[in-house]
Amino acid sequence: MKKITMMFAAVICCAMTAIVFSSCGDDESPAATDRTPVAAAMEYKMELGDQMLALFNMTIEYYDSDGTLKSEPMTQNTWTKKVRAKLPVTLGMRVRGQVKPGVDIDSQEKIFCSYGYSCNGYAVSATDLVVGNIENNGSSTSYEVSSETKAEWVQHIISGFAGFLVDFDANGRATSSRWK
Repeated sequence: MKKITMMFAAVICCAMTAIVFSSCGDDESPAATDRTPVAAAMEYKMELGDQMLALFNMTIEYYDSDGTLKSEPMTQNTWTKKVRAKLPVTLGMRVRGQVKPGVDIDSQEKIFCSYGYSCNGYAVSATDLVVGNIENNGSSTSYEVSSETKAEWVQHIISGFAGFLVDFDANGRATSSRWK
């Protein structure tokens, strides 16, 4: 009798174990795999050479997470920012400079211009899955400014020498455009 009771207990134990393990299916909820775009994410980055920072007060204008145009001074060689905004939205950045007080550009024997910028924009779902296309914009350059082109170059820096915009529609599709 004791043998039968132990056998019965073992069978019950095995059955319970099978039930427990078989109920451990995929717990991923439909919300975790939802690919519906709800927001746009943008990663901004700007790098400037030392001489550009020494000659100019640099300003970065960018669209922030609330979709408004913000402005920040660039006081170090590298500036980065990440934003997330509800769709539809336009995101982007532009870099401008003003000659620093007391700096005489004409007296500069050589001006070495170097900068690089990048932007990565994409739509995301409520669970931060990247959905839709990714828009990458960027450029880097370095060159020496000649004495004949100094005035033209300074005007280029003042008016905004690097800039891009990305328009995200309500479905998360992104298209690049330019500052007007």
